[in-house]
Amino acid sequence: NALVHLPLGFGRTFSRLQLLDVSGNQIAALPEDISHLSCLRELNASRNALTSLPTTIGALRSLEVLNIAENYITSLDVSVARLGNLRMLNVSDNRLVYLPTYLGLLAQNLRILLVDGNPFDKSQRDLIEPILAIPSRDAKKIAKTKEKEEKMRETAIRRGEISGNAAETASALDADAGHSATWPLDHSASVASNKLFDIPHNHQLRQSNITSGSTAFTKRSSLSSVSQDSRKSSMDDALGLIQDATKVSRVLWHLCDEWDLDPRHSESDSVENMLVQLQCGKVRIDGASGIDRVYRVKSSNAGSSQRMKILSELLVTEVTYVDTLKNVVGVYLNPMREAKALSESELREIFSNIEVILAFHNDHFLPAITYAISNPEMAIGSVFLHHGAHLKLYSMYTNNHETSVKTLSSVSSRRSVSAFIQNARHDVTQIGQVGLDGHLLTPIQRLPRYRMLLTDLLSNTPVDHPDHETLYVALKELNRTIYEVNEKKRAFENQSQLRIIQEKVAGSSEIPIVAPHRVFKLMTNFRVQVFSEPARSKKGGIKARRINFGTVYRFFLFNDMIMQCAVVMNKDLRLNRVYKLGTRVAPAEVTRDNELRIIDSEGILYLKGDDAEIR
Repeated sequence: NALVHLPLGFGRTFSRLQLLDVSGNQIAALPEDISHLSCLRELNASRNALTSLPTTIGALRSLEVLNIAENYITSLDVSVARLGNLRMLNVSDNRLVYLPTYLGLLAQNLRILLVDGNPFDKSQRDLIEPILAIPSRDAKKIAKTKEKEEKMRETAIRRGEISGNAAETASALDADAGHSATWPLDHSASVASNKLFDIPHNHQLRQSNITSGSTAFTKRSSLSSVSQDSRKSSMDDALGLIQDATKVSRVLWHLCDEWDLDPRHSESDSVENMLVQLQCGKVRIDGASGIDRVYRVKSSNAGSSQRMKILSELLVTEVTYVDTLKNVVGVYLNPMREAKALSESELREIFSNIEVILAFHNDHFLPAITYAISNPEMAIGSVFLHHGAHLKLYSMYTNNHETSVKTLSSVSSRRSVSAFIQNARHDVTQIGQVGLDGHLLTPIQRLPRYRMLLTDLLSNTPVDHPDHETLYVALKELNRTIYEVNEKKRAFENQSQLRIIQEKVAGSSEIPIVAPHRVFKLMTNFRVQVFSEPARSKKGGIKARRINFGTVYRFFLFNDMIMQCAVVMNKDLRLNRVYKLGTRVAPAEVTRDNELRIIDSEGILYLKGDDAEIR
């Protein structure tokens, strides 16, 4: 056909279009409103007069196949990098000098990349050579032969040996023959496309003045019964017949490396802001916001009798809890201190701040609960609100509990201590059958028990009750306190883990590892497949220099860095290299080849290991 442009409003008119084939025309530019073709899966604009793609091309998020071969395109717009579902891109026979680095951002899904017939710069020839349909040398020979034949034909026309019409016909036939000889891959794509693109098209455009039936993107049958998954699977199988996806993947990840290594694309400011928030303790309080959704719904059978039962349970369990704390202090802690059975530091490690917790509950919290329940309104919500800050005493006790268990187990191996504990348990009837270790666990369980009781109480408190709103706020604050206690425990355990790693790895003291914002994530063995580091090109730009390793190292992954350690004599660890993850908010991803790709400020790592740990 001879179309020079698409009609105004084309994108809005055919917004449900899934296939658009405008090949073999004279279109110089695709319209900007092509962005409205949100359902478009395949676009064939080959053999036209395009010099560029519209900046809105990136809006075609459903696009899987883009064929812009045999045009005059000198560069690809950066918006192409937003085509996350693109699986096949044909840019052969254009005027591209470079493949842009942002094309590498499509590495996860793009399987076919046809680039033959472009005048690529020498610096890129080594990169693209593996994905060319024919080697560069053969392409040059064919191009020279075609140029020679064209000159001979023009000479024959001038001499009158053949007519102009015959020359045009011969030129067209030669072009087809040359295309078949020069680009056998295109013919394979045509053959494969009959199978490859047999997918349902409910809104195909069939007007003869827009659609050309001369290419591999025509002659389609509708398979409306084919599922999306099976269609994608058959596409993968067919794409494998066109081009080696592994070679394409290497090229794309190389381009992606150059993009990520370019300082202009750094996200270091965002990373620094995140670290500042971590250091300042600005964390999201999980669970607190969910109270609006969960606890505002009042049970339909809420009543004063059920509410009274819950209040009675709260009071009874509080009395029992205070008695347990008194027994731990009076039967174990104080006698051990008086008998000097254990040192003061060992007593602190085992009992932590249990004396302070006992004083709070016995002198303040239990009397307040008793007084509130004795009043007609039974306003328990105000009791928890007034004393809520003191519940943070549990943070120290919770953090120390693991140390308490270890120390108690250690000192119990001493005969004198073991005998003391056994005698105390048998001599005092109120201790019951529970051992000291069981009693020391009771404070850990107390805050969750409060949350359960307040939740039941709120659901059984009528909305018009004077304590309802206060109870709701109290429960919200209790949730916040429990979250902060748990977070501080995780932070405490994390800092302990960091100190252990610092002692274990030789040479790590130079970093240092222990820092308030640092979080330990994982320790495992990985094989370093490739390390891609930045290098300056001859023209002053950034290019990626890839180094193959294949060596196994022990890796320690943190939230802001990775430590690569050599294993010495199968047990000792020596620091080999530190990777600072300061240029990306999300510095790691899993490639299509199931490698862990990690972006560092000094290079990019490709690691291979256990699939479960990589994921």
